[in-house]
Amino acid sequence: MNIPYDASYGADCDWQNHKLLHIDRLPGRAYIKRWKDIKSALCNDESKQLGFQKLNGLWKFLYLAAPELSPIGFERTDFDDSTWENIEVPSHWQLKGYGKPHYTDVYYPFPVRPPFVPRANPTGIYRHTFFLDDLSRRHILRFHGVDSAFHVWINGKLAGFSKGSRLPAEFDITSLLRTGKNTIVVRVYQWSDGSYLEDQDMWWLSGIFRDVEIYEVPLVSLFDVSHKISFDDRYIDAFLKIELQIENKSEEAREVECVISIYDENDFCIENKRTNTQVAASMITNEGITLEMKNPKKWSAEIPNLYTLAIELSSKNFILEVVSLQIGFRAIEICQNNFLVNGRAIKLKGVNRHDFHPDSGRYVTKQTMLQDVLLMKQHNINAVRTSHYPNHPYFLELCDYYGLYVIDETDLETHGFEWIDESTKLANDPEWQPAFVDRIERMILRDRNHPSVIMWSLGNESAMGENLKAMAHRARYLDSSRLIHYEGDVQCEVTDVYSTMYTRMPRLLEIAKTEGKPHILCEYAHAMGNGPGGLADFQAVIDAYPRLQGAFVWEWIDHGIRRKDDRGQEWFEYGGGFGDVPNNGNFCIDGLVFPDRKPSPGLIEYKKVIEPIHTSLVDVEKLIINIDNKYDFLDLGHIELRWRIHTDGVILAEGEMHAPAIPARQSENVRIPFDLESSRKNHIYATAEKVKDLGNIGDYDEFLLMGRYENSVFLDIDYVLAEDLLWAKAGHIIATAQFEISSALASQKQRSIRKPTQLPASFTINYARSGKKIAIFGKDSLYEFDSLRGSLESWTYKQYKLIEKGPSLSFWRAPIDNDMHILPTWCEKYFLHLFQEDAREFELRKENEEIVAGSIIWAAPPSQGWGFECRARYIIRDEHRWRLELFGKPSGNSAAFPEMIPRIGIKLRLPLGFDVIRWRGYGPGEAYCDSRSAQRIDVWKASIKQLHTPYIRPQENGNRYGTDAISITNRDGFGLAIISEKPIEFSYHDYDVNALENARYDHEIAHTPYCILNLDFAQNGIGSNSCGQDQLPPYRLKPREFDLNLEFYALYSGSSFLANAKHIGEY
Repeated sequence: MNIPYDASYGADCDWQNHKLLHIDRLPGRAYIKRWKDIKSALCNDESKQLGFQKLNGLWKFLYLAAPELSPIGFERTDFDDSTWENIEVPSHWQLKGYGKPHYTDVYYPFPVRPPFVPRANPTGIYRHTFFLDDLSRRHILRFHGVDSAFHVWINGKLAGFSKGSRLPAEFDITSLLRTGKNTIVVRVYQWSDGSYLEDQDMWWLSGIFRDVEIYEVPLVSLFDVSHKISFDDRYIDAFLKIELQIENKSEEAREVECVISIYDENDFCIENKRTNTQVAASMITNEGITLEMKNPKKWSAEIPNLYTLAIELSSKNFILEVVSLQIGFRAIEICQNNFLVNGRAIKLKGVNRHDFHPDSGRYVTKQTMLQDVLLMKQHNINAVRTSHYPNHPYFLELCDYYGLYVIDETDLETHGFEWIDESTKLANDPEWQPAFVDRIERMILRDRNHPSVIMWSLGNESAMGENLKAMAHRARYLDSSRLIHYEGDVQCEVTDVYSTMYTRMPRLLEIAKTEGKPHILCEYAHAMGNGPGGLADFQAVIDAYPRLQGAFVWEWIDHGIRRKDDRGQEWFEYGGGFGDVPNNGNFCIDGLVFPDRKPSPGLIEYKKVIEPIHTSLVDVEKLIINIDNKYDFLDLGHIELRWRIHTDGVILAEGEMHAPAIPARQSENVRIPFDLESSRKNHIYATAEKVKDLGNIGDYDEFLLMGRYENSVFLDIDYVLAEDLLWAKAGHIIATAQFEISSALASQKQRSIRKPTQLPASFTINYARSGKKIAIFGKDSLYEFDSLRGSLESWTYKQYKLIEKGPSLSFWRAPIDNDMHILPTWCEKYFLHLFQEDAREFELRKENEEIVAGSIIWAAPPSQGWGFECRARYIIRDEHRWRLELFGKPSGNSAAFPEMIPRIGIKLRLPLGFDVIRWRGYGPGEAYCDSRSAQRIDVWKASIKQLHTPYIRPQENGNRYGTDAISITNRDGFGLAIISEKPIEFSYHDYDVNALENARYDHEIAHTPYCILNLDFAQNGIGSNSCGQDQLPPYRLKPREFDLNLEFYALYSGSSFLANAKHIGEY
């Protein structure tokens, strides 16, 4: 290979000259589709576009350490590239084995010296051939996305140069083409001056990562089209103003006839208009046409009605081309403290979305984009912010069609300048203003025909300065029909909405209660790892205050890159895993869906919190509920209501009915068609008691301790789709509700310790002592105590060791990502991870027919003057059942107490193989005190594997909330049951806390030769303090008094305890 010396390298290189935005790139314009006739336009088959050819596929590829190492003549058609490797286009070269991915949130991965970038600038040269038979028309080459800058040659001649990675670049290559075989060569630079404007929170990935296309246009063609919609005062009739730019590239003036037609969803033409225009040679003529539309169907995210706008250009009775667009009649405007869509103040229930796929990075296929949109719709999301750059235009087409509001964001972020305390350096530098403005201009010109786009965002975290003001000015000039958004404009100098991110609750309430521009949280509820918590509380505030018009969770998807080792083990990688430094670790693992797009518990919670139908119980005796339609435009005629009444897993009654077509924002009382009086007469409650049969657990048929939910009766309601919609099948659940209705079916149940049954006269208990070990045994059982620890050491029944060790006090949990800021305080100041137990007293005595072991335990971290004083009582009733009464209270200098602690509870070791778990309480999914809205009280069943949530970075997971009964058995049904007097929290895993803390990836978790059962009085909330609100005050677990009253029972084959459990995999 010849290595030339590139004398042009230096300050004047195209890729590090911020004053040079492009060479011969066409002006920005709409992404429009061109057809030969109306029939083709209405079919909307991309492959049938006029002279359309995708150049995606295998290209020849050469990877270089710097541009100056390019071989001589690489752009020529006769250059020998036979030794080059192949690469797929679109793709990122780092994900194809060239260089390495690098993740940062804020940092620039190179020295900050704008506009200069490193001379060692990784470069990729792409070569490809394509064929054209007819050169009678003009040919346009279009790149949808190239990171970060590139030159392109056609048949050895420079066609142009462009920057702006997530923006289209078009070049007229007509004069460079040949009939037959043509050669395209693209040289892509990893770094450019544009990289200083693209410091978004994501992987640094390079190459041609979006589609490359060639399409034909006639000599006289439609260069651009845009439209604006206005309504009358009643938002019934509309005016459609269409602006055309007709270009004549011929050498003579041309008379052009334009036929504007509007087609409905059935391809019926409902309006058309003709106009004739004279277009001078080599000129562009602007033509404006207005259509008056009588009561068109409106577009909203809930009812996304679309029409086809077709524009037929002809000359001398010959059709030149037909251009089509999908349009929607939608208006957005400001009225006092609110923005209105079609005259109504809406609430945005949104999410921030990066383009990302674990195998292809920011190259996402149409199928992946569709999967995202369908998942969002199915989880009640109605808005998306394209953080932090314009997405592929197909994504906006999907938002138009399926119904999502869009904040379209400029490909601009200069966050890294904060790190060097020069946040406004580029924002106020006039030399950089054209580059700032160019980016928003190209985005608006491409996307301004999409009804889903309701706001233009100037970018993200680029400070505030004159260049941002210039962007806003240009945006209003190009499109005054949408609002302008930018979180960095804290004074709302140029924006229409007041946008904040990660705003804490007290400040959000201040904003809500003051006058001003409408407010949105453009980022909140950082969904990193286990979380976010507190969603229901924030949504309640947003719903309660008109000025608060919605929020966008950060973010949609975990940016984990799929990797595989030689053994076939797969995992998802995050920052630092490729040796990329500096990096921001797993800060890119912060989505509502995992990298493979499986919903996380956070997404399940978010769906419930933002559900569009709210239910309240009005009259428990008559089973009257109030249905509140929270949709902004849609009535409930598409909804079916399914209800069921159940207790302890037994369904007492169920039914379904069509929900009344309650108009948007109205409510109505509805009676569940279930005759309670008749049910009482037919003793349905007694029948349920008989059916559930909680007995048969051993030698006795009853439990001594009654759980909170035993005998409780619940009414569950599901609102489901009555028929198939575009984005979900009939039966898809939209919203849910649950109410306890026990008082309507039975007298108030007694929650107390039951009187013990008479023990068999033949039953005897013996005990023996050896050193610190005390053994209590009968015919089939063995209880071993450790007098030094002051606790039960193990429990064996019928030669099965049911408990291998425990219980021991537990105040620590594996840190979650949302603990990251408090973790140093917990570990380095309070040593909460090092709690120690000291049994000060231990005694064993016989009381009547029971053995009672009691201890006083001091539990505290080292080097601390505070701790918990605990009293434990073990009451052994007989061979297969015993009780634990544990009470604790904080002691010591209260001023020295930590603000929060991770958990208060106990842990026990159980044998491997005890992997069938049933519980009565919240389920089926994991839940915490500030993240449990999506869960219901019922009887559930799962395997130990299903109780594990595979967060990409291992951390506390799998907690079940509000539980009063648990059974853990092997496949044969042998094991143990636990009843709690008050609802507790529990988790069950085959690994310990240390294993989670020491593992970087899920598959690295070291599994223990036993299982660990956590029984918690309480756990701390999870919050979203990885970047945002810490645990809200009601969910902060402070050092406090606690008590656990637990009854343990041995179970063996044939036990019907919690037999009516629903398997979580089938729910």
